[in-house]
Amino acid sequence: MRWRSHWVAITGGALIPDLPMVLFYLTERLVLGTSNRVIWSTRYFDPAWQGFIDIFNSLPLIGLGAYIAWRARASAWLAFLASMAVHSLTDLLVHREDAHAHFIPLSSWRFISPVSYWDPRYYGGLVGGFELVLIVGGSAVLLTCYGHRSWRVIAGVLLFLSILPAFYALSVWIR
Repeated sequence: MRWRSHWVAITGGALIPDLPMVLFYLTERLVLGTSNRVIWSTRYFDPAWQGFIDIFNSLPLIGLGAYIAWRARASAWLAFLASMAVHSLTDLLVHREDAHAHFIPLSSWRFISPVSYWDPRYYGGLVGGFELVLIVGGSAVLLTCYGHRSWRVIAGVLLFLSILPAFYALSVWIR
């Protein structure tokens, strides 16, 4: 299967749209010492942070990059960008108050979904659980389908990094 040769690019593309969120949180919490309550009620909605996050979820920019990769016959880049697009399209369907502007720079419009991946008032328990099952299942495939030890180590690290936010969210909600 041709996609197997690009699994690192596909995995990277799936993770990159969330990288700005990780950098946002680490900067606010560890560098600036902002409390979790202020981070998620105020700082997250700061226009500068929103712009930074939105760029990595911009479907027009991802599409432009994919077009360039396709024209250049850069299949790994095309796989990376296609994976980013799938992530962003999925995010479009599961973000409410924290919705991204997926059409930057063409529009700052945000689709407010009736479903949330984290908020229990909007099916967050169900959607978040489903997301966790997909992450664990996808990681299991990566861990078992690739015989080389280094690929399994990378898949294990990615699994850990992917489920870490779920444990964080649970620890915040339980308090």
